[in-house]
Amino acid sequence: MATFKVVVLPHQKKEDGTYNVKIRVTQARKSKYIKTSQFVSAQDISRKKEKGVEKIKIKNQAIIDLMDELVLSYRRKLTAAGIQAESWDVDKIVEYLTGSSDGFYLNIIQYGKDYADSLEKQGRTGTAKSYRVAMNALERFAGPDLDINQVTVSFLKSYERFLREEPTLCGTKSGGVVTTDKPKAGRAVSSYISFLKTVFNNAKLEYNDEEAGMVRIPLSPFSKYKIPEVTVSVEHRVLSVEQIQRIIDLPYVYQNKNKGYSLFNIAKDVFLISFALMGMNTADLYEACEYSGYVLTYQRRKTRTRRKDKALIKVFVEPEIRPLIEKYRGNGTVFCFSDHYVTSDMLNAMVNIGLKRIGREIGVPDLNFYYARHTMASICANRLGIDIARVDEMLNHSDPKMALARVYIEKDFRPLWDANRRLLDLFDWSFYTKEKPED
Repeated sequence: MATFKVVVLPHQKKEDGTYNVKIRVTQARKSKYIKTSQFVSAQDISRKKEKGVEKIKIKNQAIIDLMDELVLSYRRKLTAAGIQAESWDVDKIVEYLTGSSDGFYLNIIQYGKDYADSLEKQGRTGTAKSYRVAMNALERFAGPDLDINQVTVSFLKSYERFLREEPTLCGTKSGGVVTTDKPKAGRAVSSYISFLKTVFNNAKLEYNDEEAGMVRIPLSPFSKYKIPEVTVSVEHRVLSVEQIQRIIDLPYVYQNKNKGYSLFNIAKDVFLISFALMGMNTADLYEACEYSGYVLTYQRRKTRTRRKDKALIKVFVEPEIRPLIEKYRGNGTVFCFSDHYVTSDMLNAMVNIGLKRIGREIGVPDLNFYYARHTMASICANRLGIDIARVDEMLNHSDPKMALARVYIEKDFRPLWDANRRLLDLFDWSFYTKEKPED
């Protein structure tokens, strides 16, 4: 019977310093290699010489587990071929193992990227980006070619271990990626595997037809594998009334106006605009294009393609915040942010950079844009006693039980405006109301 061994060949080092992991199949003293989708780098292997010959051994346990599972699947497939397989030569065995009875093969990584493209065409650009990030992580683990039928429970456990051990990656201004010294957060691990589950199950729906007896993807690994749960705490994203007041009162940092807006000032203003407009996100600030009679109307980008009411909301702009609206008025859009930043993601990134300095000023070193939305909701619910359901409406969240009613019943936004007015009354806005704010 054929034997299998996971090997890394020292003489097949790629230009980027990595090696492809291969499965050596031996039958009747003749061997042949099966190329896998897995690559290893220097940190994944150890080297030693035996009788003058260099040997490479894999030491990354996640890769070892993945390859063991692959070898096991080959053994099972060969056993299923019956006694006839014992007379096959090594070429026939490799041909049989790497082939498929009906010729079906689906690269789940490419399928996932195509799925992301389809989401983007639907206008769900943020969700599409999240899927691409998840597929890139899967590609770093398994290589560019991954047959969907190789995704097993053991594979998922090894992938989870890889994600927990892989440092966080951070984008650069030039579009590149650098490795940080921080481990991935639990939310990232859970999200990446959840996205893979969605892609996997979508492929099963597309390619399987159980009624016709056509089951190209027989495995259901997610029925036995439990995706890691994440406990989300928002306490660290909530500021006190006093801290919000300190942000309002922070003096501007003046710079040479020929060099454009001060990042510190923009971060302060955009943070407070969001806070005063019921937690409006940067993506919606970036795209908003309807403002009339001091009422700003927009459809929340994150959920407008998934809600029957298009996630439409109207926000009354109170007098205290109107000077900021005028300061950043755009041509064709409510705000001018699209004139200065290529994408809403870039706007968000720049605002967060400015907020780091503001955070140091108020004693919150990890201050970021999410604080505006979370703080608005928390103060309304906890300090002002506003009903949670009303706060949810202010955040433009949707109650599935009310989805149909929202389509037929005209929405009255004035109760939300009254609640927002009570929120703004907690603060002294004279920094902005004494005179028109300037950078």
